[in-house]
Amino acid sequence: MQNQNTITFRNIPFVSWLIGLVFLGGGIYFFELQGFSLITILFGTTGLVLLLAAWGLTITADRNTRILRLQYWSLYFLRRTREIPFDEIASIRVDSMRSATDDQHSPSYRIEAIRKDGSVIPFRTAYSSGSSSKQKIADQLRAFIGLGETFDESPAGFMRAINQAATLEAARQQEAQTGPNEQERITNGVHWKLQSTALGASPVTRWHSPDFKTRGGFLFLAQKVPGQSTGGFMAAIGKALFQQSISMYGFTADDAPNVSQAEMLTSVSPQLDSHFMAFTNIQAEARQILNPWMQHPLADWGQRYPLKQFQTKGSAAQLVVLFSPNGVYVATLGTLQPDQVEELTDLGVEMVKTQDATQTT
Repeated sequence: MQNQNTITFRNIPFVSWLIGLVFLGGGIYFFELQGFSLITILFGTTGLVLLLAAWGLTITADRNTRILRLQYWSLYFLRRTREIPFDEIASIRVDSMRSATDDQHSPSYRIEAIRKDGSVIPFRTAYSSGSSSKQKIADQLRAFIGLGETFDESPAGFMRAINQAATLEAARQQEAQTGPNEQERITNGVHWKLQSTALGASPVTRWHSPDFKTRGGFLFLAQKVPGQSTGGFMAAIGKALFQQSISMYGFTADDAPNVSQAEMLTSVSPQLDSHFMAFTNIQAEARQILNPWMQHPLADWGQRYPLKQFQTKGSAAQLVVLFSPNGVYVATLGTLQPDQVEELTDLGVEMVKTQDATQTT
């Protein structure tokens, strides 16, 4: 059932109710013949349990209230309702499960809503046969709510949906603290925006300015534990760790092109080396970027917010800086309060403005 602002589906367990009534009728029949007996109790109890356990389900999506409502009801006039705001829903899918019975694998299905925090809300706890009707409901709900027409049900597709949902939730959390992420702002003549992504379940906040861009390669700096060696074993695995870190902070091949050609940058200065490691595929340009005026505020950050070997609640999160063909990024874990955004902005502005003398066109 659908009109312009609502869409409704009803799932009535006719078969379970019919079987329950048959068993209950059998219990009554045997009671009249035998009175209380094992078979009377068995039939009667089975019938009552089936009638009690089988709930009808009414699914209603309302654009006016932006609520997806799941209303469960039974023949015993019991009612319960679950409401899910549209804004919390990342997608709706049909999940499948296979169980082995007599060497035959019979799939069963259920509809699930995937929330933006990654949690899954099944419309029904149990799986049941018949995928086409469930898939039709899921497709129509996605289209009605505005979630897209299809859902990739492969494990990779499910993980992409979870990551997308986590990123949307990270953006929502950050915007609740400091306003719209995509709003362009200007500080000391430097244009910038905030961006949100997700590192697994953890939000990542990135400060981005397009005002300085490399000529095609990239320079990536990652905060390290003070005194941590960058030679020996760390040098051997450093390339793989840097590539993983770049990806985990949400940077793509456009931000860090030709990453396979990049190498760890050898020592630049003691004050910076004690707090940061560098990874680049533009050695000569990277040394121009790492001028003394740029190194000082970055080293000062490392001294004020040293990274600890074992993170505890309240300790500073790792800071990373990326100079790329798309601009300058300064990123850290978690959502930021307004004063933290201001501090991150001050550092980002310094990263951009100290390149004025070295930027070439």
